[in-house]
Amino acid sequence: MKEQLSSKQQERTEKKKKKLAALANLIQMNDRDRIQEAVEEVQNNKKKLEIEDKRERERERERDQELEDDDDGFITVCSKRKPRNRLTIMADSSSETTVAAAAANAGKIEARSASDEPELKRSRNSAGGDNNIALGTVDATLITQDQYKTLSTELRRRKRELESVPALHLRDTGRRAHLEIPQDERTPIFLADIQHLLMTALIGKKSPCAPDRWCSADKFNSLSHSVVLILEGLSLFHYLSNESLFTATNRIFETKLEMVMPPQEEGKIIDTIAQIPLTTVQAQKLINEHGSLETAVELNKDPTLFVKAIFPMEKTPPSSSKPTDTPQLHPDDKFPRTKLLLSALQMVDEGYPIPLQGELKARFKSYVFTKKSYAPVTDRSPMFGVDCEMCRTVSGANELTRISIVDETYETVYETLVRPVNRITDYLTQYSGITAEIMESVTKKLQDVQREVSALLPADAILVGQSLNSDLNAMRMMHPYVIDTSVCFNISGVRKRKSKLKHLAKTFLQESIQENEDGHDSIEDSRATLKLVKMKLANSIEFGDEILIQRKRITDILRATCGDGLNNNLYAHAAKRDKRTAIITVGDLQPRLKQVIQMAEEAAPKDALQAVHVHEVASTKEAVRKVNEIALENALTIANLMVPEKDFMLESAERTAAKLDGFIERVWNTVAHNGLFLVLMGGSTECQKGVAKIAIKRLGKGNVPPSA
Repeated sequence: MKEQLSSKQQERTEKKKKKLAALANLIQMNDRDRIQEAVEEVQNNKKKLEIEDKRERERERERDQELEDDDDGFITVCSKRKPRNRLTIMADSSSETTVAAAAANAGKIEARSASDEPELKRSRNSAGGDNNIALGTVDATLITQDQYKTLSTELRRRKRELESVPALHLRDTGRRAHLEIPQDERTPIFLADIQHLLMTALIGKKSPCAPDRWCSADKFNSLSHSVVLILEGLSLFHYLSNESLFTATNRIFETKLEMVMPPQEEGKIIDTIAQIPLTTVQAQKLINEHGSLETAVELNKDPTLFVKAIFPMEKTPPSSSKPTDTPQLHPDDKFPRTKLLLSALQMVDEGYPIPLQGELKARFKSYVFTKKSYAPVTDRSPMFGVDCEMCRTVSGANELTRISIVDETYETVYETLVRPVNRITDYLTQYSGITAEIMESVTKKLQDVQREVSALLPADAILVGQSLNSDLNAMRMMHPYVIDTSVCFNISGVRKRKSKLKHLAKTFLQESIQENEDGHDSIEDSRATLKLVKMKLANSIEFGDEILIQRKRITDILRATCGDGLNNNLYAHAAKRDKRTAIITVGDLQPRLKQVIQMAEEAAPKDALQAVHVHEVASTKEAVRKVNEIALENALTIANLMVPEKDFMLESAERTAAKLDGFIERVWNTVAHNGLFLVLMGGSTECQKGVAKIAIKRLGKGNVPPSA
């Protein structure tokens, strides 16, 4: 019985050996293919650069010949530029060292010289074998037990490497923004979405702003580095008009997403992108200052940045648009009330009517704005509580039947019943308080309400309500400045699990509302939402938000138990694993960007290396050259290039597109294996629509496009 069992075990072992040998042979074949692809890529790049150098020399000779032909008796002195060697990798087709180097750079197999080959063959054919078995052609019948274990270990290592490959998968929101989608159906993402992606790439899972809304970022801790190339002045219109000229760019990127950009007068894209914590040390300092990174982000964000690009704004003269030195808070507030406003991105996620192009614009085409144009919102802008009651009609939808608006003194400034367009089938009395008798003599129409509300509200009014998106949809109106108590208050500890207004009023105001058997009172509800917001403003931004409170509580507990030693250890750990950030800009830094960089530098320990390196260069060519020099030394490299709009005039558009395409290709060739590369085309004064291009480098494969 034992002999029979031993025989079966031996048979299973032999089968495993054969499978492992076959797998090893397959890996070896794949490695050879990758090496060959890498070598061919190096040689092709060498040929391209040699051709460019040859053309440059020919142009120099032609210019010299022209000078000789134009000789008019004077001696012409010219400076002949020495051809610059732009080869970053020198390849010798006669040397196998190049193959080994390419393989080592690809990170796929260990580089081995040609002199090792006979020894490897002898080790495969020797009866005793070699414990350090190579992944070459393997004969299963000659594998020893030690070689079997070594091969299993090597294959497990390969499997772990493959499982730790960073990838980006587009979600529905990301796919709807793709340039392949027809324009009238395309819904762009926001520059803030790209900001969240970079924050995740830089500080990992600690990022409070994950890009989950539009993509899934997998294994981003395995990214080698990130490179962002910003092309200020290049819009979606410019790109699509000359798309065929961006040959290298189209080859590199398969993911091309339309993007909403901030208004041109609000500053450069790099100012917005650089608002992320530029180093992990800075992120740790923000946690210590504000209790959590989430709170820090809430306090530092500008919710109105992209709202201004979507809603009609009043034209303000330059003199009045200058910010004051010290922001004037409302006397009852302890922090700016504008920090509670929903951003354009949040408004989309929460289902607010917003005139964003694509599917949303088609859905809300019959809606009207609360004002023809809006004034900039400030920390002293007035707040109005709004609540509506609806009844179900024959259309199957809930239509407006009552609306109440109260001001900050809780006085009712507007109250009316409304006759729906369609016949009512269900009065929903238990919720709305509306009955057939109440509606019997009502004649006011929705258009009358829209006109009266527009006349009542000032141009910088802030509307406050519980799930206010439902009320605005019932009013069929759009408004840019809203505070939603279902978003800024959370007692469940789960962001998507919202609390009812009745529970919030009982918990924080100690008031009982919505207890009338005849239905809700819209005046009572609008007052309750306004009271909640005013109470939050009188305390702190984390007041009433259990998620922010929990983050701060954890930090406070650790600080109380460990004292200053915790801060020192956290800073030391962050500084130890911190990588540098480089910002390259053509011309001088803008004041806003200088302030952001100064904050990052102040966060770094005194004995640490410089956290953020700034390079101010004179031209676009110098900027690209600098990126090629330093990209591999930094965790994040941001290059800001200016593209004058005159360069895309009819006579120069083709030349400009080809030049930018060459710049993008050169930067791409510098990106390392598993590196994230983003090209952001930032819009222009004529077209504020931008483009985001995203790719992850795979040496030997080029790029890995985000999958669906």
